[in-house]
Amino acid sequence: MILASVALAGALHMGWPSSSASPAWPPHALGLPTEGMRRRAGYKIRTKAYHLAGWDMRIQRDGFTGQIRCRLFSPAGLGQGRISYAGGVLGFHLDRDRDVAQAWYSIDDAPPRPWRDDYPALIARRVSLEGGGLANPTGGVVLVPREILAGARTVTIRADRDTTPRRFRLTGFEQALAAARANGCADPAAFARDPW
Repeated sequence: MILASVALAGALHMGWPSSSASPAWPPHALGLPTEGMRRRAGYKIRTKAYHLAGWDMRIQRDGFTGQIRCRLFSPAGLGQGRISYAGGVLGFHLDRDRDVAQAWYSIDDAPPRPWRDDYPALIARRVSLEGGGLANPTGGVVLVPREILAGARTVTIRADRDTTPRRFRLTGFEQALAAARANGCADPAAFARDPW
């Protein structure tokens, strides 16, 4: 096959490019990186992902602004919905179409309480209580301040009177939060509020 190609090139009077060929040879010649190229490469947003004890962590470092944006969440699994953390608040994701304005929750099988009672603590943290549209302002997420859940193992939530309560396990949360802080997410404002 190769001999046939060489014979065909010789018959057509074609040759290999010589060093005296046009200045475009070799094609796409690359020079040394310039200072501008290095600076622009540093502007990129770099993302690192970690998984620890059932929790996922995404840390984005913006090379241009120097800001760090962190996301800490437990993905939905069998028998449990997604849990997300931002700004000192845990968000328990139920059905997106479910209005949880009348939700109650229980910590480690203690007597249940309405999550409306936590509104003052959430507002003091400047947490937006609106996650959906006008028809469903909660977006199916129950928000609970972290200090209320200190040392908790499970949270059971009933969205309204017509639903069965759902249990969420908090196993590994404190360990994952400590790992996030050790990886540059020490500032509570670094945690993204968009998971809910």
